[in-house]
Amino acid sequence: MMLAARPTSVARLTGRFMRDRRASSAVEFAILATPFFLLLMGVAQVGIFFMAQSALDTGVIKTAETLRTNFTTGSTATLLNAGQLKISVSSSAGAMISDDASLAVEIRQFSNLTSSTVPIVDGTVDYGSNTSTLVLRAQSTVVTLAPGLGGLSRIYSSALVRRQGT
Repeated sequence: MMLAARPTSVARLTGRFMRDRRASSAVEFAILATPFFLLLMGVAQVGIFFMAQSALDTGVIKTAETLRTNFTTGSTATLLNAGQLKISVSSSAGAMISDDASLAVEIRQFSNLTSSTVPIVDGTVDYGSNTSTLVLRAQSTVVTLAPGLGGLSRIYSSALVRRQGT
């Protein structure tokens, strides 16, 4: 005598699946792991951004101090060319900022900046006259790790230097 197969309903299978607790931890981990790791990557990205911003600020300020010292020594000032400015900023900034195509450095007379949105042109060197106020500006890119944080990929820094003497 053959036994007839019992019809299995969807409700019965669903109920059996809901009562089975063997893999509940793995499912909960899979649900919570993605947002946790995205949050972790976002925190790391913000930390990298601020470290790189601080490094670029340090490089620009130290280069501005060097220029200021050159201007006030009483002798003829040693004016750095575009390549020397870039090397000075990157070497003073440390390992976070590299001297490559992503780093742009310029120095201009403050009076030549016609608005607050003048783009930085790499290699612009304009020391002006003996009493000019100069703006040393730099920009660089930061590695973006976290998806959606591409807006944190460029950093900018600037410093004012008063040219006095020769």
